[in-house]
Amino acid sequence: MKILKNIITEEEIKIFQDYWNKNNHLSYINAYPGDNHPNKDLANHIDKRLLIVDDTEPWKILRRVVDQYFPGEYIWANYQRQSMAHQVHVDEYGRNRKSPTYTIIITMDDQPLWRTIIFKEQANDHLEIGELFSNLPYDQPSNNLTETEDVDHCDFWNNGNNYNPCNWLTVDGIYKYRRGYGVLFDTNQLHLTSNWRKYSQFTHRDLIQIHIGSNPDHIDIHVSSGGGDKQPTSKDLKGKIQ
Repeated sequence: MKILKNIITEEEIKIFQDYWNKNNHLSYINAYPGDNHPNKDLANHIDKRLLIVDDTEPWKILRRVVDQYFPGEYIWANYQRQSMAHQVHVDEYGRNRKSPTYTIIITMDDQPLWRTIIFKEQANDHLEIGELFSNLPYDQPSNNLTETEDVDHCDFWNNGNNYNPCNWLTVDGIYKYRRGYGVLFDTNQLHLTSNWRKYSQFTHRDLIQIHIGSNPDHIDIHVSSGGGDKQPTSKDLKGKIQ
């Protein structure tokens, strides 16, 4: 995990926000909450995403950002409006990958209550995460995240004990949202958002998500394991984006 400081300007933030305001009718639902998600009654979806189409002004900004770290690498990106907190997951863009893939999250707000927690453990997909959780050494926690961070949306109670998996994973870093900043990590690293939705003043939050590196199994055909919509391709949206 690496924090990237001041990677987009105030003017560029406004370009991204304008892109969303003009085109969010072309966004798609990425995932729906499961029956056990504590935020499930607050919205009917976890997040909506608007593909950032090749050669648009926002795409050119992201090309410049990525080229500082991965010159010339393939990128896939979206403007994301989240409606509830994300539990522990991996970005399935990296599923069955043949070469390294990375994620950059660019944040649009200064809000220390909004955090992304990234772990050192990796998994191929959500099924492998389940296997990893089944084999954690639950006799002794490796950290006290349930006491220091808002991770209660991952609580799992059994016989009076909380087996929140966050307490048994290895923390790589905690990113607090800063306007124009970003965080870079391996796509297959386990991560989650803090439970920002527990605070009544927040109904949504926005960010830019970039996936870096070619993965033919998932470029332009990714469908979330959370049962979301099939994502549109750049070809689908060209001529429609304003």
